[in-house]
Amino acid sequence: MIISTKGIVLRKIKYSDSSLIVDVFTDLECRKSFFLKGILGKTKTKLKNSHFQPLSQIFIKYNKREKKKFNFLIDCKVHNHCQNLYLDYRKSSIILFLNEILNMCILEEACNKELFFFLENSLKWLDNNDKISNFHMMFILNLLKYLGINPHLKSSNSKFLSFKNGSFEKVKPDGLYAEGGSVKVIIRLLGMKFDNCFMLKLSQVQKHEILKILLQYIEYHVQGFKQPKSLHILHQVFE
Repeated sequence: MIISTKGIVLRKIKYSDSSLIVDVFTDLECRKSFFLKGILGKTKTKLKNSHFQPLSQIFIKYNKREKKKFNFLIDCKVHNHCQNLYLDYRKSSIILFLNEILNMCILEEACNKELFFFLENSLKWLDNNDKISNFHMMFILNLLKYLGINPHLKSSNSKFLSFKNGSFEKVKPDGLYAEGGSVKVIIRLLGMKFDNCFMLKLSQVQKHEILKILLQYIEYHVQGFKQPKSLHILHQVFE
């Protein structure tokens, strides 16, 4: 069966000297894997390695192979030209960081159009705006909704984030939890949008602590999730 769909690149792995294995989050069928034979070789191929940058937005046509690990990619074109994401060192560091998170979190094969629409629009926003200091934290908080693990806010006066219950709470909960000023900031971020989140002025220490809490929360709920390797690069860029 021939499938034509929009996609977002999640992972690219070099296989031998001339080939790639690429994982793409698609609009129609969620995550799909493709074996791109000879794409890195000297012989020119129809497919281009440059199309498969981290979180590149592409339009692909492929032959769906039932019960096969890899599908056969027939054609690939750039869908949204977000060149700013890769030329701006701040944005490129955010892209690498979020790419790692998404690659570990998007594992299911069922269609998730709402998540795809969120990613598509978030990447477009990041490409077109410059006030991005809190973008990655807002992105993660919104991502939790589409993964079905977002913490519920019982009260704006909550002091604790319960990992076990998946909720903000007034009273110290059982199990793993976070507390303190960073939890209060996370609650404030919940009521913001990308357009105004930059107005919340945070120190680097606060940002580091908030990201630490959010990543620990994901690790608690997503099997196999690990600390992103690009986190230290992100911290250095926004020092």
